[in-house]
Amino acid sequence: MRNRLQIITFFFAFIGSNMAFGQTSKVVSGSTNFKVKYVLGTCDGTFDAPKGEAVFNENSPQNASFNIDIAANSFKTGNNSRDKDMKSDKYFYVEKHPNINFKSTKVEKKNGKYEATGKLTIRDVTKTVTLPFEAKKNADGSYAVSSTFEVNRLDYKVGTKDWKLKDVVTVDLKAIIK
Repeated sequence: MRNRLQIITFFFAFIGSNMAFGQTSKVVSGSTNFKVKYVLGTCDGTFDAPKGEAVFNENSPQNASFNIDIAANSFKTGNNSRDKDMKSDKYFYVEKHPNINFKSTKVEKKNGKYEATGKLTIRDVTKTVTLPFEAKKNADGSYAVSSTFEVNRLDYKVGTKDWKLKDVVTVDLKAIIK
């Protein structure tokens, strides 16, 4: 009987610790939008929704983790010629590098906002970045996570220096994790 009580106690302690530290969730929906300025104005575009896994609980952000992929070949701007060019080896080279990936190594809360530090890989270049994000718990227990950040495309060999196109791209990523 005592052995059974210990097993039950361990089981509930294990379940409780998983709830306190967060549990692995899937990205179930979202969006990935971007903007880059060029000589004629601003080019707006999208990628498909991010996919991947996340561990998050607002009570223990230090135990959070993210491993998110964005399909590079889902690049769309509404201009078929430009979209085809962006998928080529001059830019994203989607045939060889089909995904853009972010894998966190540390998550923390600073000044009321969250930051995820980790490895961002675009093409064959991986750099450590810190992405600010917000997370709001939904009524169903899922989290709405959003991040707006800038990426210098030249740092990742996406194109070359060009007077017609700015180097910095603003990315707006949204995901529902459940």
